Amino acid sequence: MTSASDLFNDIIPLGRLIYMVNQKKDRLLNDYLSPLDITATQFKVLCSVRCEGCITPGELKKILSVDLGALTRMMDRLVCKGWIERRPNPNDKRGVLVQLTRDGAAVCEQCHQLVGQKLHQELTKNLAADEVATLEHLLKKILP
Repeated sequence: MTSASDLFNDIIPLGRLIYMVNQKKDRLLNDYLSPLDITATQFKVLCSVRCEGCITPGELKKILSVDLGALTRMMDRLVCKGWIERRPNPNDKRGVLVQLTRDGAAVCEQCHQLVGQKLHQELTKNLAADEVATLEHLLKKILP
């Protein structure tokens, strides 16, 4: 006889599995980053700004798939911490551009060093090396 938990595990749709893995990744990030007084969400904002160099809040909202109001509050917290700054957008007199401060870039780098290998190892600890390679290959095929 099949147990209820086995049935549940057999019918989890792919989208739900991806969501659950993402949630696990965020919990791990929060655990690893808490000594640096930064959350997974704040780290994602910093990384996104770092990758773009200078970005509008609207572009950042699209990259992160978040509500503009929540993003504005998050950016306010990061400005207070001295990790990002808002500058006037020369192409839009009413708009702003967001960029990392020197301290923000340093925190971002420190987080990458702290989390990088630990997160990968924790997420893949139950997989063989060839399974990790296959997973990475398949996820990249989904993204384009």
